[in-house]
Amino acid sequence: MAIDKADWHWDEAEKAFRGRTGKTGELTEEQQDEIWHYAADHIGLFLRWIIDNGFESEDEDFADPMYCERVRSGSMTGAEYLMSNCDGKLCEEDLCGDIVPFVLDYYEQYLKDYFAVVASSGCYSLISGDKEYNKIRPVIDKAYENFTSK
Repeated sequence: MAIDKADWHWDEAEKAFRGRTGKTGELTEEQQDEIWHYAADHIGLFLRWIIDNGFESEDEDFADPMYCERVRSGSMTGAEYLMSNCDGKLCEEDLCGDIVPFVLDYYEQYLKDYFAVVASSGCYSLISGDKEYNKIRPVIDKAYENFTSK
């Protein structure tokens, strides 16, 4: 089951992109790639937390150790990983079984946390890096701690 998909956010990300850039008409492939990363940013930050904590699936088709290490080191964003390795989708089967109940319980609140902590200046206008991840990571950590202490 899909938890979130970049294509669910494409229209809003494209609208925000066109509003910021004044671009009308056909988009170049490079511009479309940029919009996909805007649409995937919030999912990517959460996915980075999943990978940082070793909660990714053990399926090597999803969790290629080389790419996971690139995400952990910050040399690849979670959004880049999502788009290149997960077809733009975060699904339950991409996670180890132990973390699924937390993700299903928290993800809606995570979206609120993301927009409050990371993207308060506007939706779909950010391609996050370490700075943004370091802002949201303790929020997710706290939510996970609260969930596991129930």
